[in-house]
Amino acid sequence: MQPALAQDTSSNNRTALIIGIGEYGYSGVTSLTGVPYDMTSAQRIALAMGIPEKNIKTLVNAQATKDNILKALQELGNSTKPGARAFVYFSGHGTRYPDPASGGCIEGLLTYEGQTITNKELANASQQLNQNADKLITLMDACHSGGVANAFNTRSASANLFKPKFFLKADASANMCSQPTNMRTRAFINEATRLGALQENVVQITSSRPDEVSFDEPGKGGLATQGLRDCLLGQAQDTDGSGAVNLAEIQQCAQNFVDNKLKNVPGLSPHHITVKGNRNLIPVMAPAPAKPEPAPERPPAVAVAATVAPVSAPVTAPSAATLMAPAAIAPPAPITQAEPAPAVIASPPPPPVVVPPALASLAMLKDIEQQRNPKRKVEVKLSKPALKIGKDLLDMSIQSSHTGYVYLVLLGSDSKSFYVLYPNGLDQNNKILAGQTLRIPKPEWQIKSVGPAGTNQMLVMVSDSPRKLDKLVMAEPTASEPFTYALNNFEGRSALIRFLTSSGADGTSESFGAKIISVKEVP
Repeated sequence: MQPALAQDTSSNNRTALIIGIGEYGYSGVTSLTGVPYDMTSAQRIALAMGIPEKNIKTLVNAQATKDNILKALQELGNSTKPGARAFVYFSGHGTRYPDPASGGCIEGLLTYEGQTITNKELANASQQLNQNADKLITLMDACHSGGVANAFNTRSASANLFKPKFFLKADASANMCSQPTNMRTRAFINEATRLGALQENVVQITSSRPDEVSFDEPGKGGLATQGLRDCLLGQAQDTDGSGAVNLAEIQQCAQNFVDNKLKNVPGLSPHHITVKGNRNLIPVMAPAPAKPEPAPERPPAVAVAATVAPVSAPVTAPSAATLMAPAAIAPPAPITQAEPAPAVIASPPPPPVVVPPALASLAMLKDIEQQRNPKRKVEVKLSKPALKIGKDLLDMSIQSSHTGYVYLVLLGSDSKSFYVLYPNGLDQNNKILAGQTLRIPKPEWQIKSVGPAGTNQMLVMVSDSPRKLDKLVMAEPTASEPFTYALNNFEGRSALIRFLTSSGADGTSESFGAKIISVKEVP
């Protein structure tokens, strides 16, 4: 029988907390008129990350007191189900004040009533969130250095264009804390990992370095938020050709935006967007093109199936995979605010960077591997380090620390195609129990080495929940075409990343373990 396509009927478990303070209830704090626009941008980012609107909580101005923010973080941790992703955003003033215990200054976020939330307090309030979330992304558009703030208002032209997102919460005797050379503090990610979070599962994005000033642009929002929004929504380039854009590539794109914004502003130099933690995380999966370009001509049959072939079957080319585009992202509902934020018009995405297929395909496998949860351990053993062409059969054993579903993706030694070896048209039962040893292939089907000579790369993945099979239509369960097939081009690589790193057919945990191994074929 033909395998049925999985249907995603459950709700998405991803969550977000978006905080914006443009008007403070504390005397002397400069208003940030761009914050309402930041809130709209952050909502668009959250929706693009696959977070449903009903799972997005917002705190605006007077709602964003210290107690409310810390309570909301704790509630987010409780409401985020194990294995889901979460996003936390803050736009407002940062601050720094003397700390005799550390011999320097403590940095933090300035709340509506003038209190400070330190990195340590943020990490403590986020402890349950870090335990539950498969991946946590935090984006803080604030700065913790006065730097040029004291002299900033004397530059009338610059002051009209941009406002520092910094407030010195101290008297004149504490001006040392507005100078970057006196900064002694620890980042949120350091505090979070001290409490047990894994750096591979946490990403901290900040609008500037600790010794820099980041800026708010009236009528548009924070420069960092503007750049990150546009790059997350399609402006970043896939520089390694993997088929997806990771945070390192998004950071590069957003930094170019900030550099261009400030390059002609007298007396100011760009601040630097920083990304700590898992820089290879893919926050947004680009949808499949509505009208994909025609696939290049399929290679000859022997070359296409050169790496694997069922023992009992003739060597024939599998059918190309059919791609299905996810639903378009709807614009967010407007947030109640003093002035409406304008619609952000997305520019057409840049064309894919041309990268040699051998390099791009390996980058794709590594991109998938980097999305893994280190708590999920996968061990793989090959019975033979090298297979003789025309003679040897693939024989491997897999163990997983967690119960899940096994997926094998092979990049052929000819670098022209990918195969989803397992599950396949002959065997859909890909479940593995924790601690169980699974032998691949199984007795009812085998994979024989048919060349060419070279090294195959294989991704072994064990996911908590089954993948959505409607992302790739599985091949008919026949002996001649048992494997799902994708050409090694940009569309094929992108489709495989969407398929393997999706949220899962049952809508539960997104966590998975993964490992890349090499399989040699020799004459």
